[in-house]
Order: sequence, then structure tokens, then C-alpha cells
Amino acid sequence: MTYVKVLSHELLNDEERLVLKATRSLAGAFGRKYWLEKWSRNEEPSELWERMREEGLTGTGVPEALGGSGMGLMGAVLVQEGLALEGLPVLQFLVTHFSRDIVMRAGTPEQSMRFVRPTCVEGKRMSFALTEPQAGSNTWRITTFARREERGYVLRGQKVFISGAKESDFMLVVARTRRYDQVQDKRDGISLFVVETDNPGIRFQRLNIDTKSPEWQYMVYFDDVEVPPENLVGRENEGYRALFQGLNVERLMIAAIAVGLGTHALSKAVEYAKQRIVFDVPIGSHQGVQFPLARAAIKLEAARSLIYSAAHLYDSNSSGVELANAAKYVASEAALEAIDASIQTFGGYAYEYETDMINLYSIVRLLKTAPVTNELVLSFIATHVLKLPKSY
Repeated sequence: MTYVKVLSHELLNDEERLVLKATRSLAGAFGRKYWLEKWSRNEEPSELWERMREEGLTGTGVPEALGGSGMGLMGAVLVQEGLALEGLPVLQFLVTHFSRDIVMRAGTPEQSMRFVRPTCVEGKRMSFALTEPQAGSNTWRITTFARREERGYVLRGQKVFISGAKESDFMLVVARTRRYDQVQDKRDGISLFVVETDNPGIRFQRLNIDTKSPEWQYMVYFDDVEVPPENLVGRENEGYRALFQGLNVERLMIAAIAVGLGTHALSKAVEYAKQRIVFDVPIGSHQGVQFPLARAAIKLEAARSLIYSAAHLYDSNSSGVELANAAKYVASEAALEAIDASIQTFGGYAYEYETDMINLYSIVRLLKTAPVTNELVLSFIATHVLKLPKSY
């Protein structure tokens, strides 16, 4: 397949281009067909993950001292985008990277060696457990509780929509160590823990969610899970800062998936528009077909600019929280517009399995809703950038 020209890639430096090229080469060798076959067989894409480990891609974004390939968040974003450009929206890399980023920034050097280094050199995976059935987007209202005891903590509660939970080796769990009704500031009492997923007190219930991807989401139950004190990341009751800094990384990784998949779909539509002859001319010669595809291309470029700018800000130890949220919003909206324009270009054939158009829709549409809804992003920008009164 001939890919549309991505103007933003011309702004990358040599090292960044090399990472993107290496990722696309590896992902292209597996291809979209591999991804869909794994989904149809109900098998996880373990061969892909192993090849990523062998080529050092699972360690991108982690310092070399921890067995990684360096390059900070920008490198991880490019790996995520490169995979998606070839039609592989690998959520396992996303959740592994932003979870371990929290551990690296808020945890101890010993914790980084125990939990981060294995994700680079051994191919270990990490998941992230925050969302709860009743709390939803209201993080402060989570009820999963870590009770302090003499030998450490005892974790009890329930999480939902946890991507790759059962397939991961470690899980970064967000819990309360002070209950909501016991604190004056709602941010107090939040703590972070790394737990091993083979702990007998953890149960997984796979959710019936179909994103046409060989990765799954789970309900996770913690039934008096014993957590040693050395698995507490950061200070007890003060985990909210590290948590929300990590969520900015998650937003940018999601945005990278969005622009990658949007460009993947757009490329297929452009190629089809050049070849499909109706009334003796290619349909791509009609402005009614051209304009929606061109608009989508422009908006995908704008989204990339936000993503790259936010990633560079983060790597320079600036917050970049406003840009990270803006990037997630623009990228998810642009990707959805690209998918819609591509489906319209293919017409009825978009619903034919082999064109793979409708298969892409479910995962791209999800990115507008998760991991944070675009409505909440707008609310954040309204109150933190425009300084409007809070609505909730």
C-alpha cells in the first residue's frame, strides 16, 4: 500500500526518523492481516511483542541505564504511532509505557530496577488499574482500599476496563489509603501500588468488548491482596500528582494511535479513489471525494503537531498538560473524521471485511471516549486555559 505523505515527519530529527522507520518496518512485516487473524482466533499477538523486545522497541522511552533505548516520551510516541500506521493499535505498549513512566518518576531506583527494567529487557508487561464501576471518570470517588497492616498493605476492591490486565506481569493499582469521606481535600488519600498479577488474591473477568483487536479488557477483583510496603510508589496518600502526570503520557500515546490509524485508513481510501473508475473517471478526480479526504489529512497533521510539541515539553520536564489534553482531543476527532471520509470513499465496499474499513471504525471511535471522554477534555481546557468557572 502506498501511504499518504506525512508532512510532520519531515520535522523529525535523524534519531526520531530512525525509530519511526524501524517500528514501521517491523509492524509492516506482521501487517494488518496478522492483527485481524489473531483477533479472529482469540490469540494474543505474542510474536509481535517478542520481536519488539528483540529490536529494543519495548524499551523505547526508558533510559539506557534501565535497559531501555532512551529517547523519552517522544520516542515512545513514535513507536506507538509507527505501529498504528501499519494498522496495529498495540494497547499493551501504551499501558506498559505510561505505567512504568509513573514508576520511574515517582518511585525509587530499586522499584525501577524491579518493575521497569524487565519491561525492556525481558518483555514483561504492565497494566494500569484506575477506573471503577461506580466512580467512572470521578477518580476521587474510587473505593478500592489498601489497608495498612504490620507487614504491609491489604488491597480490596474492584476495577473495570483494564486493558491487558490478565496478560500483564505487573499492575499499577490506584487505591485509597484514606477514604473519601475522611479527607478534607478530595485529592488526599490516593496511593499507588505495583502488584504482581499472579497474586492469588487477584481475579480477572474478561469483558465482552469487541474492538477487532487481539487485546482484551477486564474487570479485576482484589480480594485481600497482600502488598509489601516496598511496592508503594511514592508517598502514601500523596499519589495524585504522579497519577495525573502519568495520565498526560497516556493521552499522548492514545493520540499517537489515533493519528496512526487515521493515516492508515486515509492511505487506503486515497489509493482506492485513484483506482476506482465510475463514469469513466477515477472517483478521486471529483471534489466531492477529494475535499473530505483533504480535510482529514490537514486535521491529522494538526494533531501530530500538538502531539509532538506536547511530548517534547514533557521530555524537557515541563508539564505540557494543556497540550496533552488538546492533542488527545484533536487526534481522536481527526482520526474519526478520516475513518468516516474513508468509509464514504469506499461506499458499500467499506462494509466488506476484506477492505478492513469498518473493522477500523470500532477502535477509532473508542478513542473519542477513552481513556478520557472528549467532553471532559473540553471541560479541562475551559477551566484551566480559559479560566471559566468549574462545571462540576
